[in-house]
Amino acid sequence: MIIPPLPTPFDQNGRLDSEAFRALAQAIEPHVDGLLFYGSNGEGVHLTREERAAGLAVQTPQKPAMVGLMEETLAQAAIALEEAARLGAKVLVTPPRYYEANLGNEGLLRYFSGIADLGKAEVWLYHVPANTKAQLPLPVVAELAKHPNIGGLKDSSGELARMAFYASQNLGIKLYTGHAPTFLGALALGAQGGILAVSNLAPKPYKRLLELWRAGQISEAQALQAELEPFGRVLAQGGFVLLKQALRHLGLPGGYPRPPYPAESPVWPSFKPLLEAFKERGWTVG
Repeated sequence: MIIPPLPTPFDQNGRLDSEAFRALAQAIEPHVDGLLFYGSNGEGVHLTREERAAGLAVQTPQKPAMVGLMEETLAQAAIALEEAARLGAKVLVTPPRYYEANLGNEGLLRYFSGIADLGKAEVWLYHVPANTKAQLPLPVVAELAKHPNIGGLKDSSGELARMAFYASQNLGIKLYTGHAPTFLGALALGAQGGILAVSNLAPKPYKRLLELWRAGQISEAQALQAELEPFGRVLAQGGFVLLKQALRHLGLPGGYPRPPYPAESPVWPSFKPLLEAFKERGWTVG
Protein backbone atom coordinates (compact mmCIF):
# COMPACT_ATOMS: atom_id res chain seq x y z
CA MET A 1 0.00 0.00 0.00
CA ILE A 2 1.02 3.59 -0.68
CA ILE A 3 -0.32 6.10 1.86
CA PRO A 4 0.34 9.86 1.93
CA PRO A 5 0.79 11.82 5.17
CA LEU A 6 -1.55 14.64 4.21
CA PRO A 7 -0.50 18.23 4.89
CA THR A 8 -2.91 20.26 7.01
CA PRO A 9 -3.79 23.46 5.11
CA PHE A 10 -3.61 26.79 6.89
CA ASP A 11 -4.45 30.10 5.25
CA GLN A 12 -1.85 32.84 4.91
CA ASN A 13 -2.79 34.15 8.36
CA GLY A 14 -2.17 30.78 9.99
CA ARG A 15 -5.80 29.78 10.45
CA LEU A 16 -6.86 26.18 9.88
CA ASP A 17 -8.67 25.85 6.55
CA SER A 18 -10.96 22.88 7.16
CA GLU A 19 -12.62 23.04 3.75
CA ALA A 20 -9.26 23.01 1.98
CA PHE A 21 -8.28 20.07 4.19
CA ARG A 22 -11.38 18.15 3.09
CA ALA A 23 -10.83 19.06 -0.56
CA LEU A 24 -7.17 18.01 -0.46
CA ALA A 25 -8.04 14.62 1.02
CA GLN A 26 -10.72 14.06 -1.60
CA ALA A 27 -8.38 15.05 -4.43
CA ILE A 28 -5.58 12.69 -3.37
CA GLU A 29 -7.53 9.70 -2.02
CA PRO A 30 -8.48 8.20 -5.43
CA HIS A 31 -4.78 7.89 -6.32
CA VAL A 32 -3.58 6.15 -3.13
CA ASP A 33 -4.47 3.27 -0.82
CA GLY A 34 -5.28 5.19 2.35
CA LEU A 35 -4.76 8.51 4.14
CA LEU A 36 -2.74 9.62 7.16
CA PHE A 37 -3.97 12.74 8.95
CA TYR A 38 -1.67 14.69 11.30
CA GLY A 39 1.51 12.78 10.51
CA SER A 40 4.88 14.52 10.42
CA ASN A 41 3.96 16.37 7.23
CA GLY A 42 0.52 17.09 8.67
CA GLU A 43 1.82 19.51 11.32
CA GLY A 44 -0.18 17.72 13.99
CA VAL A 45 2.02 19.24 16.67
CA HIS A 46 0.96 22.72 15.46
CA LEU A 47 -2.75 22.18 16.16
CA THR A 48 -4.90 22.91 19.18
CA ARG A 49 -7.23 20.20 20.47
CA GLU A 50 -10.16 22.07 18.96
CA GLU A 51 -8.45 22.34 15.59
CA ARG A 52 -7.56 18.65 15.55
CA ALA A 53 -11.19 17.76 16.13
CA ALA A 54 -12.45 20.28 13.57
CA GLY A 55 -10.07 19.03 10.90
CA LEU A 56 -11.10 15.41 11.39
CA ALA A 57 -14.81 16.28 11.58
CA VAL A 58 -14.91 17.27 7.90
CA GLN A 59 -13.18 14.11 6.68
CA THR A 60 -15.10 11.21 5.14
CA PRO A 61 -12.36 8.82 3.97
CA GLN A 62 -13.47 5.87 1.85
CA LYS A 63 -10.15 4.08 2.23
CA PRO A 64 -8.24 3.06 5.40
CA ALA A 65 -7.36 6.05 7.56
CA MET A 66 -4.68 6.72 10.14
CA VAL A 67 -4.21 9.61 12.56
CA GLY A 68 -0.89 10.75 13.98
CA LEU A 69 -0.61 10.80 17.76
CA MET A 70 2.39 12.82 18.95
CA GLU A 71 1.82 13.41 22.63
CA GLU A 72 3.95 13.43 25.78
CA THR A 73 1.81 11.64 28.37
CA LEU A 74 -0.84 8.94 28.52
CA ALA A 75 -3.46 11.46 29.62
CA GLN A 76 -2.85 13.58 26.51
CA ALA A 77 -2.71 10.50 24.31
CA ALA A 78 -6.09 9.26 25.54
CA ILE A 79 -7.78 12.43 24.26
CA ALA A 80 -6.14 12.22 20.84
CA LEU A 81 -7.02 8.53 20.69
CA GLU A 82 -10.72 9.30 21.13
CA GLU A 83 -10.56 11.70 18.15
CA ALA A 84 -9.05 9.02 15.94
CA ALA A 85 -11.53 6.40 17.15
CA ARG A 86 -14.46 8.58 16.09
CA LEU A 87 -13.07 8.49 12.54
CA GLY A 88 -12.56 4.72 12.72
CA ALA A 89 -8.84 5.24 12.15
CA LYS A 90 -5.66 3.56 13.29
CA VAL A 91 -3.21 5.69 15.29
CA LEU A 92 0.45 6.24 14.40
CA VAL A 93 2.25 6.97 17.65
CA THR A 94 5.62 8.66 18.23
CA PRO A 95 7.52 8.21 21.50
CA PRO A 96 7.43 11.01 24.09
CA ARG A 97 10.45 13.22 23.47
CA TYR A 98 10.78 16.29 25.71
CA TYR A 99 11.96 14.32 28.75
CA GLU A 100 13.25 11.32 26.82
CA ALA A 101 16.31 10.94 29.05
CA ASN A 102 14.00 10.29 32.03
CA LEU A 103 11.83 7.76 30.25
CA GLY A 104 14.01 4.74 29.47
CA ASN A 105 12.86 1.52 27.89
CA GLU A 106 10.40 0.75 30.70
CA GLY A 107 8.76 4.12 30.29
CA LEU A 108 8.41 3.61 26.54
CA LEU A 109 6.84 0.21 27.12
CA ARG A 110 4.37 1.72 29.59
CA TYR A 111 3.48 4.52 27.18
CA PHE A 112 2.81 2.46 24.06
CA SER A 113 1.24 -0.44 25.96
CA GLY A 114 -0.95 2.00 27.87
CA ILE A 115 -2.34 3.42 24.63
CA ALA A 116 -2.83 -0.03 23.15
CA ASP A 117 -4.51 -1.31 26.35
CA LEU A 118 -7.29 1.25 25.92
CA GLY A 119 -8.45 -0.73 22.88
CA LYS A 120 -9.87 2.31 21.09
CA ALA A 121 -7.91 1.87 17.86
CA GLU A 122 -5.17 -0.23 16.33
CA VAL A 123 -1.80 1.23 17.31
CA TRP A 124 1.17 1.63 15.00
CA LEU A 125 4.62 2.55 16.28
CA TYR A 126 6.32 5.50 14.57
CA HIS A 127 10.10 5.92 14.49
CA VAL A 128 11.00 9.32 13.04
CA PRO A 129 14.14 10.53 14.85
CA ALA A 130 14.82 13.36 12.38
CA ASN A 131 11.75 15.12 13.79
CA THR A 132 11.31 13.81 17.31
CA LYS A 133 15.04 13.54 18.17
CA ALA A 134 13.88 10.50 20.16
CA GLN A 135 14.80 6.88 19.66
CA LEU A 136 12.59 3.83 19.61
CA PRO A 137 15.03 1.15 20.75
CA LEU A 138 14.92 -2.16 18.92
CA PRO A 139 14.31 -4.28 22.06
CA VAL A 140 11.31 -2.07 22.85
CA VAL A 141 9.91 -2.60 19.35
CA ALA A 142 10.33 -6.37 19.67
CA GLU A 143 8.50 -6.42 23.01
CA LEU A 144 5.68 -4.11 21.92
CA ALA A 145 5.05 -6.16 18.76
CA LYS A 146 3.66 -8.89 21.05
CA HIS A 147 0.75 -6.69 22.12
CA PRO A 148 -2.49 -7.75 20.38
CA ASN A 149 -3.56 -4.14 19.71
CA ILE A 150 -0.26 -3.08 18.12
CA GLY A 151 -0.55 -3.88 14.45
CA GLY A 152 2.19 -2.06 12.60
CA LEU A 153 5.26 0.12 12.50
CA LYS A 154 6.36 3.02 10.31
CA ASP A 155 10.09 3.67 10.21
CA SER A 156 11.17 6.94 8.60
CA SER A 157 14.82 6.77 9.61
CA GLY A 158 16.05 5.37 6.31
CA GLU A 159 18.29 3.01 8.31
CA LEU A 160 18.08 -0.24 6.42
CA ALA A 161 19.83 -2.04 9.28
CA ARG A 162 16.72 -1.38 11.39
CA MET A 163 14.52 -2.85 8.67
CA ALA A 164 16.78 -5.90 8.60
CA PHE A 165 16.33 -6.27 12.38
CA TYR A 166 12.55 -6.08 12.10
CA ALA A 167 12.59 -8.75 9.40
CA SER A 168 14.92 -11.02 11.37
CA GLN A 169 12.69 -10.94 14.44
CA ASN A 170 9.51 -12.06 12.64
CA LEU A 171 7.61 -9.43 14.60
CA GLY A 172 4.20 -10.34 13.25
CA ILE A 173 3.20 -6.73 12.60
CA LYS A 174 3.01 -4.76 9.38
CA LEU A 175 6.16 -2.86 8.43
CA TYR A 176 6.06 0.35 6.41
CA THR A 177 8.79 2.78 5.48
CA GLY A 178 8.46 6.55 5.47
CA HIS A 179 11.75 7.12 3.62
CA ALA A 180 11.29 7.39 -0.14
CA PRO A 181 15.00 7.37 -1.13
CA THR A 182 15.40 3.87 0.35
CA PHE A 183 11.93 2.57 -0.55
CA LEU A 184 13.14 -0.37 -2.64
CA GLY A 185 15.71 -1.38 -0.04
CA ALA A 186 13.03 -1.37 2.63
CA LEU A 187 10.79 -3.56 0.46
CA ALA A 188 13.67 -6.00 0.03
CA LEU A 189 13.95 -6.18 3.83
CA GLY A 190 10.30 -6.91 4.47
CA ALA A 191 8.43 -3.60 4.28
CA GLN A 192 4.94 -4.05 2.88
CA GLY A 193 4.47 -0.53 1.62
CA GLY A 194 5.22 3.11 2.18
CA ILE A 195 3.70 6.02 4.09
CA LEU A 196 5.49 8.56 1.95
CA ALA A 197 5.33 12.36 1.68
CA VAL A 198 6.10 12.03 -2.05
CA SER A 199 2.80 10.21 -2.55
CA ASN A 200 0.90 13.44 -1.93
CA LEU A 201 2.41 14.65 -5.19
CA ALA A 202 3.29 11.62 -7.29
CA PRO A 203 1.89 8.33 -6.02
CA LYS A 204 1.85 6.62 -9.42
CA PRO A 205 5.56 5.79 -9.81
CA TYR A 206 5.82 4.58 -6.22
CA LYS A 207 2.81 2.31 -6.69
CA ARG A 208 4.49 1.05 -9.85
CA LEU A 209 7.72 0.41 -7.97
CA LEU A 210 5.80 -1.65 -5.43
CA GLU A 211 4.14 -3.63 -8.24
CA LEU A 212 7.49 -4.32 -9.92
CA TRP A 213 8.96 -5.58 -6.66
CA ARG A 214 6.03 -7.86 -5.96
CA ALA A 215 6.20 -9.23 -9.51
CA GLY A 216 9.87 -10.06 -9.10
CA GLN A 217 10.94 -7.60 -11.79
CA ILE A 218 14.01 -6.57 -9.84
CA SER A 219 16.04 -4.88 -12.59
CA GLU A 220 13.08 -2.73 -13.60
CA ALA A 221 12.41 -1.87 -9.95
CA GLN A 222 16.05 -0.86 -9.41
CA ALA A 223 15.99 1.37 -12.48
CA LEU A 224 12.80 3.08 -11.36
CA GLN A 225 14.11 3.59 -7.81
CA ALA A 226 17.22 5.27 -9.22
CA GLU A 227 15.01 7.55 -11.28
CA LEU A 228 12.85 8.47 -8.29
CA GLU A 229 15.68 8.96 -5.78
CA PRO A 230 16.40 12.69 -6.44
CA PHE A 231 12.69 13.53 -6.14
CA GLY A 232 12.38 11.87 -2.74
CA ARG A 233 15.72 13.14 -1.47
CA VAL A 234 15.10 16.81 -2.30
CA LEU A 235 11.53 16.72 -0.95
CA ALA A 236 12.88 15.29 2.31
CA GLN A 237 15.28 18.24 2.53
CA GLY A 238 12.46 20.75 2.11
CA GLY A 239 9.98 18.98 4.39
CA PHE A 240 6.39 20.13 4.83
CA VAL A 241 7.17 23.68 3.66
CA LEU A 242 8.33 22.41 0.27
CA LEU A 243 5.50 19.88 0.10
CA LYS A 244 2.88 22.57 0.53
CA GLN A 245 4.59 24.81 -2.01
CA ALA A 246 4.63 21.94 -4.51
CA LEU A 247 0.93 21.19 -3.93
CA ARG A 248 0.04 24.83 -4.54
CA HIS A 249 2.13 24.75 -7.72
CA LEU A 250 0.08 21.78 -8.92
CA GLY A 251 -3.16 23.64 -8.20
CA LEU A 252 -4.04 21.55 -5.15
CA PRO A 253 -5.28 23.10 -1.86
CA GLY A 254 -2.15 22.43 0.18
CA GLY A 255 -2.40 25.73 2.01
CA TYR A 256 0.49 27.36 3.84
CA PRO A 257 2.64 26.43 6.82
CA ARG A 258 1.60 27.87 10.15
CA PRO A 259 3.78 30.84 11.25
CA PRO A 260 6.61 31.22 12.04
CA TYR A 261 7.42 28.76 9.24
CA PRO A 262 7.96 30.34 5.80
CA ALA A 263 5.58 30.05 2.86
CA GLU A 264 8.37 29.07 0.46
CA SER A 265 11.28 26.68 0.70
CA PRO A 266 14.87 27.59 -0.22
CA VAL A 267 15.18 24.27 -2.07
CA TRP A 268 12.21 25.02 -4.37
CA PRO A 269 14.49 25.97 -7.31
CA SER A 270 16.05 22.48 -7.11
CA PHE A 271 12.74 20.69 -6.70
CA LYS A 272 10.59 22.51 -9.25
CA PRO A 273 12.30 20.97 -12.34
CA LEU A 274 11.92 17.49 -10.83
CA LEU A 275 8.24 18.14 -10.16
CA GLU A 276 7.69 19.50 -13.68
CA ALA A 277 9.38 16.44 -15.19
CA PHE A 278 7.08 14.16 -13.18
CA LYS A 279 4.06 16.21 -14.27
CA GLU A 280 5.03 15.89 -17.93
CA ARG A 281 5.13 12.12 -17.54
CA GLY A 282 1.65 12.06 -16.00
CA TRP A 283 2.96 10.99 -12.62
CA THR A 284 1.55 13.81 -10.47
CA VAL A 285 -1.85 14.18 -8.89
CA GLY A 286 -2.48 17.70 -10.19
